[in-house]
Amino acid sequence: MKKLTPTFLLLLIIAIPSALNAQGFALGARAGTLGFGGEVALSLSDNLSVRGGLGSFFYEYEDELEGVDYTISPPSMTATVGIDVYPWGGSFRLIGGIMFRDGDFEAESGDLSQVGSIDIGDETFDDVDGRLFGTLTTNSTAPFVGMGFGNHTQGGFGFFIDFGVAFVGEPDVDLRAEGPVTSNQLFMSELAKEERAIQDDAGGYLKYWPILNLGVKIPFK
Repeated sequence: MKKLTPTFLLLLIIAIPSALNAQGFALGARAGTLGFGGEVALSLSDNLSVRGGLGSFFYEYEDELEGVDYTISPPSMTATVGIDVYPWGGSFRLIGGIMFRDGDFEAESGDLSQVGSIDIGDETFDDVDGRLFGTLTTNSTAPFVGMGFGNHTQGGFGFFIDFGVAFVGEPDVDLRAEGPVTSNQLFMSELAKEERAIQDDAGGYLKYWPILNLGVKIPFK
């Protein structure tokens, strides 16, 4: 994904209110599965708005899997551009659009020599020296649909919530090792087996990105 694309789209949205005879304009801040960030909304009618946002993940988190500690890094940035449809003119809305993402989920293990034994594939290995790395890759551009509550451009200061899912496609799981352990052919063979097992077992649900956003909005007339 080109990093300028989401910014360009948001600038385009901001630049077209007069051409679209927009009825309202709003700024918002949000936090959730799309990261922490802001968004802008333009009302085209009482039942239709255009909305775009940017989000970032400012953190890494630790997890343990089969006795091994991992540092997991989420994608660096997400962006969304889409429409909000208010079928009854109230706060309930249907949402749809395109999600952009810069980066993938990546994981790095701690020093394996500090672990007594490790299960990889169908084998258990003792006294392993090295580190493990993993990457989960999906499409960086994906359509999304969902629903929400809260009319960005109507009323005053308020809260909103989004529920939805982005269809990011079939995932690609990559596991690799660094250090002296790479000379162990059995270990590397079992690592490849582990990679295939993760992709087979988790591929069915990793192709969906859940969307849950909570935010506040400030409308401007």
